[in-house]
Amino acid sequence: MKLSIHLAIMTLFLLLVGCGEDIKEKAKTNLPWHSTVTKEGYIQFLGVDIGKSTFKEMMFKLKLLAEPALFEDANSGELTLEAYFGKKKFGILEARLIVEMDADEALLKKMQKESVGDRDSTPSNHWKYQLTVKNTKVANDLRIWRLIYLPTTDYEMKQMNFFGKPDEKVKVTETAEYWFYPSKGVVLLYDTAGKEIFYYAAQKDYARLKASLPKEAVMRLH
Repeated sequence: MKLSIHLAIMTLFLLLVGCGEDIKEKAKTNLPWHSTVTKEGYIQFLGVDIGKSTFKEMMFKLKLLAEPALFEDANSGELTLEAYFGKKKFGILEARLIVEMDADEALLKKMQKESVGDRDSTPSNHWKYQLTVKNTKVANDLRIWRLIYLPTTDYEMKQMNFFGKPDEKVKVTETAEYWFYPSKGVVLLYDTAGKEIFYYAAQKDYARLKASLPKEAVMRLH
């Protein structure tokens, strides 16, 4: 009987150790510099294939819910379909996420025309439109072409070096610059006076990602 009890305890201990290793390994993969590139050129991060996974698949993977909405730049009139995840813990780090779904201009215009209620203004000079239930379902099935990771804490240069040497750097302000990693599908906004911002997109969407970056070191929160 004692031997059985000892075996049971040992088995439980080994299972717990194994679970602990799995948790540690998962926490590592959730670090912003631990994204990987698939053979097809998609970016795997947070368990999501950026450039391939749909918004619905992402919510299922993260076990989180977010409401997609339509945004219009008040100056240019450009429309984007985005969703915002508030502060959450991913592995050992806290961050906010913004994802943009891939939708053509015709679909975006249709969603704008069919939007519910009055549009809302945002501090970043954008108009926000609430989608109908039908269009929300449509948005859920669209692929995510861009993910923006906004950490809640500042990073040091030694952590930024985990990304390796960037192919290109572009100065944005006196304290901030973009670091470009096209082979990794990553753009990093490194700011010595503020928080960093990490952008991810599939390799086929990298030029589009680069063109979409703000010309100033700011990011709106929905």
